[in-house]
Amino acid sequence: MRAAGLLKQNKKPSRDEIKKYMNTNICRCGTYNRIVSAIEKASLEG
Repeated sequence: MRAAGLLKQNKKPSRDEIKKYMNTNICRCGTYNRIVSAIEKASLEG
């Protein structure tokens, strides 16, 4: 949900913007890099 909110506010966020925005989410599985990559991919697909 947070990623969807980011893309609604900013259609083409930078990697640093994504990391900063998602910083409040705690992931116990350690997939942060994959999450950031997925958000980047979603931003490119529009």
